[in-house]
Amino acid sequence: MNRKGVIFDFNGTLFFDSPLHVIAWDSISMELTGTHVTAPRLAEEFSGLPNLEILKKIAGPDHSPAFYDTYSKKKEALYRKAVAEIPGGAKLTEGAQALFTLLKKENIPFTIASASIKENIDFFIETFHLDRYLNPSTIVYDDGSYKDKIGMFKEAENRLQIHGPVLIFEDSFSGISCAASMPNASLIVIDDPNLHKIYAQFPCILCRIHTFKDAFDCVSAWIHS
Repeated sequence: MNRKGVIFDFNGTLFFDSPLHVIAWDSISMELTGTHVTAPRLAEEFSGLPNLEILKKIAGPDHSPAFYDTYSKKKEALYRKAVAEIPGGAKLTEGAQALFTLLKKENIPFTIASASIKENIDFFIETFHLDRYLNPSTIVYDDGSYKDKIGMFKEAENRLQIHGPVLIFEDSFSGISCAASMPNASLIVIDDPNLHKIYAQFPCILCRIHTFKDAFDCVSAWIHS
């Protein structure tokens, strides 16, 4: 029996926070190599990758595990501090909660697959009250065992017991590429001008959105297809 499910990326998708990651990674990169991380570089080279892989790209692949762990935690601490200082408080992308409600109404299971580390996931659950919408135990995050998001998406399918079409929300080139390689996957992407040149490579993209309010017709059509 087919069982559809939905997997959301978090950073840059459910939460528009890319500028905060640029600030944090730029600080780390300047400390380690004296080179800047810009928004286009983040979007094209780093977004969607686990921290270990990003740090290998920035600092090289030959450092100790303790080195990568230290700088991963330092980067995420800088990021969480920036989130906590957002005037008026951090909020999910417009329309996200209403989309969660629609999925619940249609009995479509959903979860999050994120390249964030556990400390960030715990922070997100508390900050955005994610446990009101989904079971936190189904969330897949960077625990050090995933080289890219393909394994994360497969684990999310397992946790949701999906045995059929899956709809994946992504924003980064890496995440889109990994999602497109999944059997039976369709994508909805957060429109990014930096990535316009690559969207045509992925025919499984159903639509491009700016907020989740833009996704309702696309999601409804996929649910009932």
